[in-house]
Amino acid sequence: MKNIVGLQKGEKLKVACIGAGCSGTGQLIMFEQFEPGCAVAFCDLNRNLFDTIVDGYLGNGGDDAAGDFKTEVTGLRPSFRNLPFYTDVDEMFAKEDINTVVIATYCKSHAEMVEKCVKQGVNILLEKPIAITEKDVEEVWMLLKDYHKVATVNFTMRGAPVSVAAKKHVQNGDIGKMVSVQYVNNVHYGDAYFRKWMRTKENIGNLFLQKATHDLDIINSIVGLKPVSVAAFGSRLVYGGDKPNDLICDICREKMRCPMSVYKLNLEAAKPLPPKHQRLCVYAKEIDIDDNQTMIIQYEGGVTASYCQTFNAPQHGGCRGGRFIGTGGIMKLQYYGEFVENSKNEIIFGNSQIDITKYNTKPGTKIHEVYDWAGHGHFDGTEYGMLAKLDLLHGRPTEVENTIEEGYISARMCLAAQESIETGKVVRLKLNRL
Repeated sequence: MKNIVGLQKGEKLKVACIGAGCSGTGQLIMFEQFEPGCAVAFCDLNRNLFDTIVDGYLGNGGDDAAGDFKTEVTGLRPSFRNLPFYTDVDEMFAKEDINTVVIATYCKSHAEMVEKCVKQGVNILLEKPIAITEKDVEEVWMLLKDYHKVATVNFTMRGAPVSVAAKKHVQNGDIGKMVSVQYVNNVHYGDAYFRKWMRTKENIGNLFLQKATHDLDIINSIVGLKPVSVAAFGSRLVYGGDKPNDLICDICREKMRCPMSVYKLNLEAAKPLPPKHQRLCVYAKEIDIDDNQTMIIQYEGGVTASYCQTFNAPQHGGCRGGRFIGTGGIMKLQYYGEFVENSKNEIIFGNSQIDITKYNTKPGTKIHEVYDWAGHGHFDGTEYGMLAKLDLLHGRPTEVENTIEEGYISARMCLAAQESIETGKVVRLKLNRL
């Protein structure tokens, strides 16, 4: 087993982020929440989104731009806005004292940024997916599989209390030996992926890599076995078309007639208006990714799983989770158990639920658990995930490691699924030196 050293005893955390969008800035702010004064710098092509998000926390505007990484931070130091800003990563490393880096750039540059960080010998907190091409995925894996510092992947749902509990139920034998999994993600904010930079293969590879990577990681963690083969199907039936790539709903002549206009959806379905930088037309020419996908997985030992994701569920039609079927019962995991959103798309009430029905019990007997997560992102996983990163950095035990190996397996599954869609064949996973 490799000897991993995060921070030395008594060493102060000094963290920077590369890519200061919702994720990078959000994680940097959370680090400040738990260890004030630890943020030292940030790097991006520009500082526009960083300033917008930070101004929201400092009371100089709304905090909508923070997205899923919005957290209940109070007392953020005013000087946070004046953190040293760089547009060149090498210059930032040359001028700042940094021991930990959050990588939250566009997915296509993850491998390049990982290589730069490895050369500096810093702790690496990498946003998912680890990369979006086979070449880059393998490069990241080879750079980090034996890395002597902390290296994690930001699978935010793994830290959610309901995820931890579901894994423990299976480990404790509450449903017997695992047989099969049936898992679904009907995304009720799915149009958002087609209103911004995530809508092209160049930027994200595919929506398996961008979205399903979370769910596959959850399934892998609970099943506790390595995947062997993947088959998949996908198509684009809802989004894409012949509209200009720079067209936004605000200036479109059809904004009150188009069924996917943010204004028509706001009027007729009470769907909150997204931030101005997320109002691109969903019928643009450049959209080239599938908007519905299904995957079938075979694990070692013969366990099977099915996964389906769609991106056009109604506002209150979201569904995420599945049934884990064992020899002794079934566990139903629902991330969206019950939830209520206000006009700002903020969840004012929400919970996740676990229901376990055992094979050898009376029909009315079951385990029912509710996990409240209202007001917190990723089903309460965002903050707990950050606390887990801090535990790793300080050498403390944690239930949520989010290892590079787990990120590597999830990414390889997504790449295999896309290969299956394109070739029509079952694809055997190529897991290098696990």
